[in-house]
Amino acid sequence: MYRLKLAGGAAGSAVIPGHAYLSDTFQYDPGQLWRNWGIIVVLILLFLFLNVVLGEKINWGAGGRTVTFYAKENAERRRLNQELMKKREARRNQGGEEGSELNITSKAVLTWENLTYDVPVPSGQLRLLKDIFGFVRPGQLTALMGASGAGKTTLLDVLASRKNVGVIGGDVLVDGIAPGTAFQRGTSYAEQLDVHESTQTVREALRFSATLRQPYEVSNEEKFSYVEEVISLLEMEDIADAIIGDPDSGLAVEQRKRVTIGVELAAKPELLLFLDEPTSGLDSQSAFNIVRFLQKLSAAGQCILCTIHQPNSALFENFDRLLLLQKGGETVYFGEIGKDAHVLLDYFRRNGADCPSDANPAEWMLDAIGAGNAPRIGDRDWGEIWRSSPELANTKEEIIKIKEQRIKVAGAHRKTDEKEYATPLWHQIKVVQNRTHLAFWRSPNYGFTRLFNHVALSLITGFAYFQLDNSRSSLQYRIFVIFQATVLPALILAQVEPKYDLSRLIFYRESAAKAYKQLPFTLGLVLAEMPYSLLCAVGFFLPLYYIPGFQPASDRAGYQFLIILITELFAVTLGQMISALTPSSFIAMLMNPFVIIIFALFCGVTIPQPQIPKFWRAWLYQLDPWTRLIGGMVVTELEGRPVVCQPGEFNTFSAPPGQTCGAYMHNFFAAGGAGYILDNATSACQYCAYSVGNQFYEPLGFDFANRWRDLGILAAFIGSNLIFLFLGSRFLNFNRR
Repeated sequence: MYRLKLAGGAAGSAVIPGHAYLSDTFQYDPGQLWRNWGIIVVLILLFLFLNVVLGEKINWGAGGRTVTFYAKENAERRRLNQELMKKREARRNQGGEEGSELNITSKAVLTWENLTYDVPVPSGQLRLLKDIFGFVRPGQLTALMGASGAGKTTLLDVLASRKNVGVIGGDVLVDGIAPGTAFQRGTSYAEQLDVHESTQTVREALRFSATLRQPYEVSNEEKFSYVEEVISLLEMEDIADAIIGDPDSGLAVEQRKRVTIGVELAAKPELLLFLDEPTSGLDSQSAFNIVRFLQKLSAAGQCILCTIHQPNSALFENFDRLLLLQKGGETVYFGEIGKDAHVLLDYFRRNGADCPSDANPAEWMLDAIGAGNAPRIGDRDWGEIWRSSPELANTKEEIIKIKEQRIKVAGAHRKTDEKEYATPLWHQIKVVQNRTHLAFWRSPNYGFTRLFNHVALSLITGFAYFQLDNSRSSLQYRIFVIFQATVLPALILAQVEPKYDLSRLIFYRESAAKAYKQLPFTLGLVLAEMPYSLLCAVGFFLPLYYIPGFQPASDRAGYQFLIILITELFAVTLGQMISALTPSSFIAMLMNPFVIIIFALFCGVTIPQPQIPKFWRAWLYQLDPWTRLIGGMVVTELEGRPVVCQPGEFNTFSAPPGQTCGAYMHNFFAAGGAGYILDNATSACQYCAYSVGNQFYEPLGFDFANRWRDLGILAAFIGSNLIFLFLGSRFLNFNRR
């Protein structure tokens, strides 16, 4: 029997007191327990104090929009901007409203009859739209108005085929027939929220839309020329090269709204332009400018249906027709507005509601139907009045005539080879990939913060374990250094997930317009991360590896860098996969601690593999990616590394009388026992538990022969992340409308 003195114990004793072990091993004194507790309380109070003071004194972003950035002008941009300025001068010289060469040739008419929309609720089905009739002609500006909750946006979504929940009834027809697969591509929908890629310039955003949404057969020169006409039409000459940015450091609200409209116009919609409250959040002058642009579009031949919320009389008189809804999704009026709204007011007057001469018709009519602050005028329901009115009968007759006329005119020219997307998949991948790479390049905060975190963590770790020696304790320290590689996902997930979530919002808008498929979006994000992942892997590896003094041999260092790079890519794809499987970055971040803790707990370091409960060891240990990471790095570093114990690391004992240490321990070492004796010729034995690094990691269940296998398995986890990422982004649509 060999009796050694272990840390905290006495030679020959089988019991080690816990307080003695803590004192000898970690220099923890149980007498300082309450002192340490008090320090923790003081730190908590300090953080609470700083939270209160800094929360009151520092207001990030409270100053509003501060600055607009512009892309550096090159020869092409200079030429285009000069041409735009010439057009603007010509327009001003001709009175302000002329000078645009925009010509919209589509004559298609959209009609809808008996339109209903039902959504599922716990009690069954709820009808949001009830038997709505109407049409929109080219060259007419049609307003869609009603109370909040009346179904304006719902109707717009139904007509634009943007709904993916519920049941739509009735007929929505284009030139008398049901729309085909190219309908969404042939219409443009300017949503209320101005969602854009913030790193693009205005011209780049419009060109991106034109490149992917106009027919592939149209040359880029023609598409880009059309973009310049849209910029001129919307009077965006001064901001053509401005970075869109965000509301704090980018375009103003009205400018962003014009960009939203411009992006949809750049697609050159063949059928219709839908707009959801384009004047929302704007002051009166900005709202007037937006409506003025819409009127110019209408005069150019564009078919426009626009929801608008309580416009003033100056805005309201710019519209040609009105579709008015009341709560419950019922029609109150559809028809001409007339000069000074005389046609609309005459309808209300004939049905018992007389508008005062000094009232704004747009606001008064909402009050009259009970959609404003005032009580409803009259005893009858305005929806019932409409259903029995001659105006509804005339509308139905007009729809029948429109269908007959358009079928005759457009029937011979109807497309039979409708395509859902305007461009082929490979072209979508190329264009989206270029934009995504440019967006990453123009987001220095994202790349720099990530690189800084990597370098800072590796420097702190490297200097904390500066130039480790070959002592017994350094074996454990080397594993601690290696274990820092498992911190990478915590750093990366916190940045990748919000980035993916913001990009997905843009994708939802652009994919609804059939600009590109899911594959270009996901592939673009994955590939755009690669250069930055390589840079961060280098920045993390060099200090972490060479400052502590890891093995400098090229085959060892090369393997360690390769596995760090694979870990970096694994963490990036893991973050993107979690984001693709969750509805928001908030939910994704709630999952991160669970994933990270599970990976760290069952990788064989915090709990050695032989001591993990059998149930978890049988499957979770094997499926843990960090098992492969830690296993590969530990064996590569410790294999063949000699161990030289420092004086305080030897276990001391006395050999039996008449025997030397070497003779006494001979059978132990002959049976394969680890370690060595400092001096075999004495009887006061000093035993070092390890003679080579292999003896330290082998009890953990690691094997040097498996290191390339482990690297391959870790790389395979990247493949599984990508599979779930592409499947999640393809089949999970969290944009419920």
